[in-house]
Order: sequence, then C-alpha cells, then structure tokens
Amino acid sequence: MNSTATIFARLAGLASSLATYNGAPAIFSERAPDDFLDTPPTKPFLIIAVPTRDEPMETFTETGRLILQDVRGYQRDTGSGADLDTLMRAVRDLFHNRPSELTVTGGRCDVCRVNGPMQSPTTDPSLIGRRVSIRLDLVNT
Repeated sequence: MNSTATIFARLAGLASSLATYNGAPAIFSERAPDDFLDTPPTKPFLIIAVPTRDEPMETFTETGRLILQDVRGYQRDTGSGADLDTLMRAVRDLFHNRPSELTVTGGRCDVCRVNGPMQSPTTDPSLIGRRVSIRLDLVNT
C-alpha cells in the first residue's frame, strides 16, 4: 500500500488549479525539481511529503498501516495568499472524511482525516506556503 500514490491519484483532480511541469500538473514527491524553481511558477504547485508517521495497525482479523502525511502547497508571493488558501482548502476537502473515495492498491482506506490548511514555512522568500496533514488508516485486502 503506497500512501503517496493514493494521495497523488486524488490530487490529480486539481490539475486546472496548478502550475504544470513537463506537460503534467505540478505535483511532486518530497521536493520540486531545481529546474522547475528556476523561474517561479505563476500558479501554485503541490509537494507530497514523506510520511511523518507510518506504523502498523493490527487487529485479530486485519492488518494495515496508520499513516500521517503532509501535502504542501506553494506559490509565488504576490502579497496575497488567497489563491493558495483556496487551493489548500480544496485539497482538504478532497480527503477529509472521504475514505471510500480513495484508490488504495492492495488495500482500502477506513479513516481519512485532515488538519489544516496551516502555514508551511519556506526558505525561499519569493514563495509562500501552506500545508494540510492527512491521516490515513489503510487496511490490507
């Protein structure tokens, strides 16, 4: 069960709100490529971080994983974060309390909860950031 693939598949629905990279929506794992950031994009982009928590979740009849994973959104600092806030609320709404709508290879999602959006610090002064934290209770099938 790959939580990053599960999250990526769901985020693809936001493609029209995102910058593009090599003809695809700008959704990256861990970090954006250096050549993408050479020219700051005009639309937001998303980064699916590695899980901050990934632990076994077992009962007498089922095995699975409890995963906490952030999705971070960034955009050029234009003096307003309204577009980024709107995007990150849409990210939250794609996941929060919608476990049955997630595609999990080799399993299913029983619980999906989201916190945020909240500020996501950045070391690049030309960008602003927000993040949501997603909790996934994934069960092997």
